[in-house]
Amino acid sequence: YSQWRHFIPTTAKKRLSSAEYRKRKAEKKMLFVLHRLVALTRTHAVQNLAFQGHSDRLCEPGNGNFLKFIELMGMFDGVMKEHLRRIMSNETHIHYLGKNIQNKLIDLLASKIRGKILSMVKESKYYSVILDCMPDISHMEQMAMIVRFVSTRPGKQDVNVVMEIQERFLAFVKLDDSSGEGMMEVLFQKLNKMGLPLADMRG
Repeated sequence: YSQWRHFIPTTAKKRLSSAEYRKRKAEKKMLFVLHRLVALTRTHAVQNLAFQGHSDRLCEPGNGNFLKFIELMGMFDGVMKEHLRRIMSNETHIHYLGKNIQNKLIDLLASKIRGKILSMVKESKYYSVILDCMPDISHMEQMAMIVRFVSTRPGKQDVNVVMEIQERFLAFVKLDDSSGEGMMEVLFQKLNKMGLPLADMRG
């Protein structure tokens, strides 16, 4: 009895360790996949490519640029090839390739870029804002916010500082009221949320 009493906890511990190992291994594999998805999302954004198509299924015609690039990547990249194999064989239903995940990745990258732009604006201190209204595909009025500021960087040789005028896109904002007053109200709300002092705005 004494031997069995020590054997059972040891066996259970080994089983738990094995399960934990498999879990961590699966998490590591998925992390490799996510690194590729983020890189692909960034490339699509830089090249101004549409993400989605008429279908959101793998290996179907018209399933959009994002999934088509995933399929192409799977032909040459071992990590993505194994990920696609598991999806197609129904070994996993958690694949992170759906349109909701695509939108989430876009939002995360946009947030990071916006944060960097805002840091540059705050370092510059003074800024101006350009607003442009236009309807989107659903005919809802939206406002584009563009910030303009002067950045500085170290110069070369006899030039101590180089000053450059920067113009960066910040956000699309839906408008319920496209009048001048309505636009100003939304602008003030956004500037406050972004931490840009109204007193530093010029123009």
